[in-house]
Amino acid sequence: MSELANSLVQEYEALKGDRGNWENMWQDIAELMIPRRADFTNRYRAPGEQRRDRIYESSAVRALVRAASGLHNTLTSSTVPWFALETEDRELMKNRQVQLWLEDATRRCNGIFNAPRSGFHQSAHEFYLDLLAFGTGCMYVTQEPGMGPVFKSYFLGHTYIAENKTGMVDSVYRRFDDTARSLYKQFGNKLPDEIIKAADKEPFQRFELLHVVRPRLNAPGKTSKQKPFLSIYIHPESRKVVQEGGFDEMPYIVSRWQKNSMEVYGRGPGVEALPDVRMINEMERVGLIALQKVVDPPLLVPDDGFLSPIRTTPGGLNYYRAGLGPQDRIAPLQTGGRVDLNEAKIGQVRAAIDRTFFLDLLELPGPTAADGDVLRFSATEIAARQRDRLSILGPIVARQEAEMLGPLVIRTLSVMLRSGMLPPPPQVLLDADFKVAYSNPVAIAMRSGELASISQLIQFLVPFAQLDPTVIQRFQTGRVAELAAEILKVSPSVFKSGEELEAEQRAAEEQQAQQQELVQANAIAEQQNLISQSRRNESVAYLNEARAQRQ
Repeated sequence: MSELANSLVQEYEALKGDRGNWENMWQDIAELMIPRRADFTNRYRAPGEQRRDRIYESSAVRALVRAASGLHNTLTSSTVPWFALETEDRELMKNRQVQLWLEDATRRCNGIFNAPRSGFHQSAHEFYLDLLAFGTGCMYVTQEPGMGPVFKSYFLGHTYIAENKTGMVDSVYRRFDDTARSLYKQFGNKLPDEIIKAADKEPFQRFELLHVVRPRLNAPGKTSKQKPFLSIYIHPESRKVVQEGGFDEMPYIVSRWQKNSMEVYGRGPGVEALPDVRMINEMERVGLIALQKVVDPPLLVPDDGFLSPIRTTPGGLNYYRAGLGPQDRIAPLQTGGRVDLNEAKIGQVRAAIDRTFFLDLLELPGPTAADGDVLRFSATEIAARQRDRLSILGPIVARQEAEMLGPLVIRTLSVMLRSGMLPPPPQVLLDADFKVAYSNPVAIAMRSGELASISQLIQFLVPFAQLDPTVIQRFQTGRVAELAAEILKVSPSVFKSGEELEAEQRAAEEQQAQQQELVQANAIAEQQNLISQSRRNESVAYLNEARAQRQ
């Protein structure tokens, strides 16, 4: 038994014991909104077992999937670049070589995210589902030989986290189980004897291991066992260390939707929507019973007028005593229930669930008229409406940039650099600090107001420019273009560098000078031609005059 392994298992057990209330709540959320994840407290379900027995109304299930897709397309789109690499030093960003290398690194990094073999978008969708439903999501960025970065989303029920003093997640304890054959293929003879024997005799028997990643307590070094983050695999039952190594940066990307400062785990829209989801399912259950009573109502039957049993099937024959009056016939029981009122209330709760998952912000169907028809707007007005709506998500997206997007990009970039998947950076970048500039719709919407202000100012000053042209001349048009490119996240390669612009200006000045010299030369030549022509005319006149005198 390793002392370190024993200490880490005790820490894991302490973290596990502290979150019982969380798991009860997550189990409730999962059973009503994402039933395939309902394994927090009920961990012994058979494969393929029915998991939707508590769901009568599926609005929350659909709202969660739509919200996850909307957030995915907003933050980490697969169709357009959603980030750009920059440096903290703004002067360094003016270096043309630095600009081109960062642009190339951004393009290659985006290529990794969009490559099917990396599994990023599949894992990101699962990550967003957990983030929205439970308030906490976990993704693992590993390095596979010959493949580069590979992304995996892990079930929150198997993942236990701890924060550092700044409130960032810096320690992850993840339990997982796998077959003896798969574990032996990964760890070999370092496994406990029982797993090694099972790999030979019962290869599909499953065993549980614990993976711990946390900051290393001793000073970091260059070997794998001295890197800043400790990585250790432990067999919890025997407290045996199966594998020990390290990471240069945190490989687990853990993000919270929003959180209480006194809590470690986050709370997402699923937590906020849980009361409404419980209510709408109960309303749907009761509404179905009421509807069934309306369609197939109970019957009022005289106690001695009919021969049992009463047949309610089509074509059924019921025998009764002759001479019964109309008031003694079989009649349906009219309860007077208003199923339409229940449906109207369900519609209100369904709309509230959609708003809780921010579907009114992530989706833009447009307002509707009184008759229910969707109103039509121009592309400019739609863009303005979308910008105003997305700005509401700014504080929420800011947390995702800090806890998910930033660490994700930096970890991926670091793996690519160590794998030789990026060209060597310029010498001036070796000691520079990188930062990630986001170009998702929310980030652009938050800053697009600056461009709108500049545009409004120019439109306001145009009438005054007719009186005083120097008003417009006060604008630095080049700086306006640079600011617009920075806000809209336009690629630096579309702009000319300062050296290229100076070279073009010098070439234009030289060409203009040459044209001026040519014009001057033509003018001098023309003047000389006029002088020569004048002299020839004078000579001809002199000769004519002399000839006339001789005659």
